[in-house]
Amino acid sequence: MRDNRPATSALQLYRAFQHQHPRTPVPADYVTECGFRLGRWQDRQRIARMLGTLPPQRIEQLDAIGFLWSDDDDPLPAVSRTDAKRRRMLTAIAAYREEHGNALVPANYVTADGEQVGQWLYRAVKKWRADALPDKERRTLSVLGVSPGPRPRGPRTSAHLVGHVR
Repeated sequence: MRDNRPATSALQLYRAFQHQHPRTPVPADYVTECGFRLGRWQDRQRIARMLGTLPPQRIEQLDAIGFLWSDDDDPLPAVSRTDAKRRRMLTAIAAYREEHGNALVPANYVTADGEQVGQWLYRAVKKWRADALPDKERRTLSVLGVSPGPRPRGPRTSAHLVGHVR
């Protein structure tokens, strides 16, 4: 027999998690009993707000249920609308992360429309390691899952990349 009840919304699942675990961020890999990837959903909301692509009414809905915009007490950094290139690069890194499950963008990664995201990120991480990257930019990259630490060993490219590698 088919269940005709409407599926539980992400907002309801988030609210239920917060009811059981007050003021606790959802772990990134958390999956609900019904199979919904609540941790990834939480990350998507945070990233969309940081990039300025989350509609104001959605922000209001999330605020109304006590959504935690970060894992600590620091507010999410906002990416300036006037910095178009940085916004495009961060959006491409977020898309890469969504597809591949991590932000380990190869240095030679180029999007389908020619953005050299890998080189841009390589230079940003190099500045970070040299302690020359502003805190706000570090925080933005951290939210996306980028780290200044050493990358794991192994192939730098992947046959299933969305864009292409030069």
